[in-house]
Amino acid sequence: MLRFIACLLLTLESSCYALASTKLELKYFDLRGAAETARVLLAFGGNEDYVDTRFEITPGTFDSPSFKEAKESGDLLMNLGRAPVLVTSDGVTIGQSKAIERYLARQMGLMGQTPTEEALVDCVAEHCRDVKDAQMRKGFSMFAKDKTDEEKAALRKEWYETDMPTMLEKIDNVVKATGTEGFAVGSSPSLADVNIFSLLRDCMATDKEDVTKAAKNCDALNAIADAVANSPGVAKWLKERPETMF
Repeated sequence: MLRFIACLLLTLESSCYALASTKLELKYFDLRGAAETARVLLAFGGNEDYVDTRFEITPGTFDSPSFKEAKESGDLLMNLGRAPVLVTSDGVTIGQSKAIERYLARQMGLMGQTPTEEALVDCVAEHCRDVKDAQMRKGFSMFAKDKTDEEKAALRKEWYETDMPTMLEKIDNVVKATGTEGFAVGSSPSLADVNIFSLLRDCMATDKEDVTKAAKNCDALNAIADAVANSPGVAKWLKERPETMF
C-alpha cells in the first residue's frame, strides 16, 4: 500500500497537479450514477477544488426542475440535453461520461506513461464498461418493467453466479498481463484502476455482497480495487460524499 501511495503521489507531482489550480464544474443529478466515476477520479487525483453541481430530484418522483432549466438554457447541449457535462477552466463544456473521465485522467497523468500504456488503460476501461453493459442487458434491474419479480430473480442469480464471474476472471487475466501488483497497467495508477474500483467496490449496497462473491477468484482485480479504496483522496470522498438514492 505504501508503494501504491508513493506511486500515486509521484504521478500527480509529475503532472504538476494540472487540475488542482483550476475550477472545473461537473453537472449531474444528485445521484452517483454516470458521474460518480468522474467524482472518484477527481478524489483519486487529489483535486477537491471543483464545483459539484447537482440537479435535485423531487422526492417520490424522478422530476428535476433544475435539470429541466439547465436543459432548456442550453447548458447541456454538448451531451444532447442530458447529464453529466463537465465545464473546463477554459469554459469549454464536455459531454459523455466516458469522454469526461478520459479528459480528467489525461489532465492528472492517469492515462499511462506511454501511448501504448494509454491504449491499455483504455482497453481495461472498456472491459469494465462491457461488464456494466452486459448487466443492464440482462434485464433484472429495478427499471426493467417487462419481467415479473420471479423472472428478475432468476436472471439476477444467473448473472452473479455465472455471467459476471466469467467476465471478471477474464479481466483479471488481462490485468495480470498488463500491470503489476495493485496497478491495472504498468506500475503507476490510472483511470483503469478507478474503473475497476467502481465496478467492484462502488456498486449499490444491495449488490455488494453478490459482487464480492462474483470476484472472489480475482486476486489482481481485488488488489487494485482495494488500493484505490484505501488511497487518501478516495477514502476521504467515500466518507464525506453526499448520501443519495443510488
